[in-house]
Amino acid sequence: MNIVMTGATGFIGKALVAELLDHGHQVTVILRSDSRKADVLKQYKQLHIVVCSLDEIKQLPQWINEPQDIFYHLAWNGSSGAAREDVRIQETNIAYTLSALETAKELGCKKFIGAGSQAEYGVFQHLAREDEVPAHPFMMYGAAKHAAYQLARLRAAQLDISFVWPRIYSIYGVGENPGTLVSYLMEELQKGNSPEVSAGSNMWNFMEISDCVRALRILAEHQDTEGVYHVASQDTRLLKEYMKEMGEIIAPEIPICFGAKKSDVARTFWLEPSTDKLQQLGFSCNISFEEGICRRINEIKA
Repeated sequence: MNIVMTGATGFIGKALVAELLDHGHQVTVILRSDSRKADVLKQYKQLHIVVCSLDEIKQLPQWINEPQDIFYHLAWNGSSGAAREDVRIQETNIAYTLSALETAKELGCKKFIGAGSQAEYGVFQHLAREDEVPAHPFMMYGAAKHAAYQLARLRAAQLDISFVWPRIYSIYGVGENPGTLVSYLMEELQKGNSPEVSAGSNMWNFMEISDCVRALRILAEHQDTEGVYHVASQDTRLLKEYMKEMGEIIAPEIPICFGAKKSDVARTFWLEPSTDKLQQLGFSCNISFEEGICRRINEIKA
């Protein structure tokens, strides 16, 4: 298939590029002229690159002449740090999502795949099913994601283009960004320090990056996908259990200081996703948490 993608230099994007190319798809990525991460894509000689900002995305049909099949819109400004609560940054993402969707239609795409987030749910301390749980986000980032979903869902119906919204959970693995919980724990344990973390009494769900992008590929390749899909593993447990397992793998002699960091219950995610819809497409994870952490260790050592 001919596939267009924004956000190709991000953690998930660059792994998805590799996954799609490995499975024989023709991929065109949209990069800003000032992208500081463009070098991560230089290894892919068969990759097509179009230099274009999100503000210019409606001009893509001028530069892409061949009809396209799938449009992945992964780009999202302000996905970490204080920018998650910046209303002006977040609101621009909603407009960019709609522009990307309308451009996908102009390019001949039959399916548009966005990038939702578990942050749309806010705090929901039960098993979350895609078509049952109402959204109650507690941060601007989650609210903007959900607003983008609702508007794009309706606009896609007007345009008669298939619309898929993966709600992506907690992804870790080779190539992940610094500042994540996994990165912090790994760095501290390898230095011989005792990591200071929360009590870890909330449910959590980690998914290794190669499983994540395989799920995203399946959502494109499967003809009948439509609507929201949780992109998560089948391994849901207390966050504390994940952290203890990391400690046992990396430095079992070093204690982890659980409860050293206090958390606000009203702003602490509870990740307990149902993955039934994804499994009905034939998907199951290949990488255990232990294997994923070992892969990450090997990446750091290399």
